[in-house]
Amino acid sequence: MIGSHVRAFRCRACGYCCYRNKVWDSYLAVDEGTLAKITGEGIEDITKNICTTQNQVKQLKCSGNQCSFLNKNNLCHINLQYGYEYLPDACKSYPRIIGVSTRGLEISLVFLCREAIKTIISQNKITFSDEKLTDLILPNNYHYELSSDDEYDLQLIKKYFEFLPKAIEGLQNRCLPLKQRLLILGEESLRLSECTETINFSATSIRDSLGILKEIIISRIGEADTDYTEPYIDNLKKIRGIIDDNTLSLAEYLRIKETFIDREYDKYEYILENYLVNFMTTNIYFFNGAAFGYTMMMLLLASIQLFMAGYAAFYRRSLDEEIIILAIQNVDTAFFGHMNWFSSKITAIIKKHGICHSAKMAAALGQVL
Repeated sequence: MIGSHVRAFRCRACGYCCYRNKVWDSYLAVDEGTLAKITGEGIEDITKNICTTQNQVKQLKCSGNQCSFLNKNNLCHINLQYGYEYLPDACKSYPRIIGVSTRGLEISLVFLCREAIKTIISQNKITFSDEKLTDLILPNNYHYELSSDDEYDLQLIKKYFEFLPKAIEGLQNRCLPLKQRLLILGEESLRLSECTETINFSATSIRDSLGILKEIIISRIGEADTDYTEPYIDNLKKIRGIIDDNTLSLAEYLRIKETFIDREYDKYEYILENYLVNFMTTNIYFFNGAAFGYTMMMLLLASIQLFMAGYAAFYRRSLDEEIIILAIQNVDTAFFGHMNWFSSKITAIIKKHGICHSAKMAAALGQVL
């Protein structure tokens, strides 16, 4: 099943994904299949611009801060000169995450790309279809595989695929406020993970959760100065003045939220719903467990809403599409694009504060935000 937002994506040749910084190193990698094709046909024009990193990864060379194959019109020389089959997997699929499972292709989007974010703005409600995606260029290697010859694994996959459509249907049930839908999903996620706990929250846990969220974001911002290009750092610094301040109490945050966000929130809530539905289709829930997946999803959402409030306060204007795009792009660049860092760092910070089950914190954050 493929979402309507995935079908709606069109590259606008902005060139953003072809610029190099530590976020993009993996996206410049050349997979073995493509490398074999290029070297086998002796295309020196490409091979002379492939280098080997310190980690022994083959990747496209850069000219300054951009891929050496990006021309002045933000178009790819490899694609123009030789065709898409000579592009590395990363270039073929981006910003799509393409997997294969027992039910066929599984495709979601990463929102480090502005045009990908615009697909969840243009789609009032994501729908799913098993109709073939005719213009899709398949990579040599899928991002993941959700199938097995083992009967036990097959039963787990079956159980997961029974859960997933119900979870998405629940997220899209607009008869309930989004916060209520998220709390229901939290309970279902804990059950899927066979946790006996229930999600509870109080004013104290909410206040503590906001403090932990600030710590998580500030720790990432502190590391970003050496990781990213200037525009990204500049955007994060706009937030830093809002959240990197010990005076940001729960009351102060709610005041900022009420002033800049709440009046327009209902108008744009569907975008956050679409963001969450796309997250579910990444299958992080399966590979990392439902409780972990729910926690990551809620922390991403909480961060996005905190960034929304921060940008609105910085620019002194009410919530609008551009603020939402900035918030989603920067949060996904800092966190979702570094899921391995994200998970271990957050787990460490949560444990330091003595919270046993991070899903409880995530639910508390969702209730505030």
